[in-house]
Amino acid sequence: MLDIRLVGTLAERDGLMEETVSLAELPELQDREIVSKELYKEIRDQVQSAVRRQFTMEETEPITARNPITKNKFATLVDYLVQHNYSSVPESHVAALTERLFSDILGYGPIEKYFNDPDVTEIIVNSKNGIEIRIEKNGQEILVPEKFDSIDQGQDLVRRMIIKTGKRIDYAEPQVDARLHDGSRLKAHIDPVAPDKLLIAIRKFRQDVDVEKLIATNTVSPEVMSFLKTAIKLRLNMMITGGTSSGKTTWLNCLAGFIDKSLSIITIEDPAELQLQHPNVRRLEARGANLEGKGAYSLSDGVKDALRMAPKIIVLGECRGKEAFDLLQAMGTGHEGSMGTAHANDAEQFLNNRLPNMILMADTGLPLDAIKSQIADILDIVVHINKEVGGRRKLNHISEVTGVNKINGKVEEVASQRIWEYDRYTDSWKWVAKDFRYRALFEEAGWRCP
Repeated sequence: MLDIRLVGTLAERDGLMEETVSLAELPELQDREIVSKELYKEIRDQVQSAVRRQFTMEETEPITARNPITKNKFATLVDYLVQHNYSSVPESHVAALTERLFSDILGYGPIEKYFNDPDVTEIIVNSKNGIEIRIEKNGQEILVPEKFDSIDQGQDLVRRMIIKTGKRIDYAEPQVDARLHDGSRLKAHIDPVAPDKLLIAIRKFRQDVDVEKLIATNTVSPEVMSFLKTAIKLRLNMMITGGTSSGKTTWLNCLAGFIDKSLSIITIEDPAELQLQHPNVRRLEARGANLEGKGAYSLSDGVKDALRMAPKIIVLGECRGKEAFDLLQAMGTGHEGSMGTAHANDAEQFLNNRLPNMILMADTGLPLDAIKSQIADILDIVVHINKEVGGRRKLNHISEVTGVNKINGKVEEVASQRIWEYDRYTDSWKWVAKDFRYRALFEEAGWRCP
């Protein structure tokens, strides 16, 4: 017997006819009650059970499931169950019901439309109060009306999302950190480390933010961006600092685009998120140990390997520990112009607390004053980003490292001065440095200090 649905599906796949519109593209169908909530849950449970028996794990992964063959297999399954067990469901409703079931069972369920919304940058699921979902959109955190129906539904989604990463989440391994197909970062916890059974955090990275957009949204001024472009062309060693979700990775992505196209770059990340617009980029990604406790590859391993791969520039996605020492060593041994990011409250705290403490984690045996001397000798510029109340992100200040301050001949702190500062009263950036150690170098490169 000819399967008309399968023929149509294959025709869509091969471009012989236009793809049919999905439920996700029809908001008016999403909100329409196709069947009662009780009946829908009953049908969904039956379909879910059948999928577990008849579909491979690979077929249930949200991206693979969109394959025309898998979609047809799912639709055929729903048709069969509805015809044999739920004849009261009108035939005209079956297509919409199938789309809704597909989204819940093989798609992203209640977070589907938010996962595909380019303006949403965070999706947070918390099971404490009825498995609620919050999103961050255009800098604002919003509680949305959708919810997961059960802990199992949320945990099942996490397991399907991480199939292709080779990672797992279960009672023995109750947390997972993974990079998804689109570069989004997934962090999930279940029982026993999550007392409320389920926590999901998805960080999505805007692919449409570039230097022009940062300027257009008044995240930075053209003058400040021109200064940073010159600093990168002169191969000054630079760190980008800020709080959680302040935009450090976005800034690193944008600024690295200024690196001379003739210079080779190696990026080291955990997980890999950067999409550098550069013709000569090699990428390394850290990973944890496997089930046998083997195969771990740290950020520090990545930086050390990069040093043997003859790059001109090293870009470290985020410094969290001892890899900060390896990056600093790279900056001071022929890899001028290298860059990285780190969490910090401001440039001064980063230079004198966060960075020295991370370097101490490398257990080099160096005393603190020697570490601070190294920082002052090697690091040039710190760019600090803020996420303000209300979600607005701004470049807050840029500082240059000027040396060290000593007391009784002993180094007490890394000395720095702010060059640019954001003035919230005028909503603009001001040059605040009395002097600038690289003034002559910048002016020689064609950039005149204010």
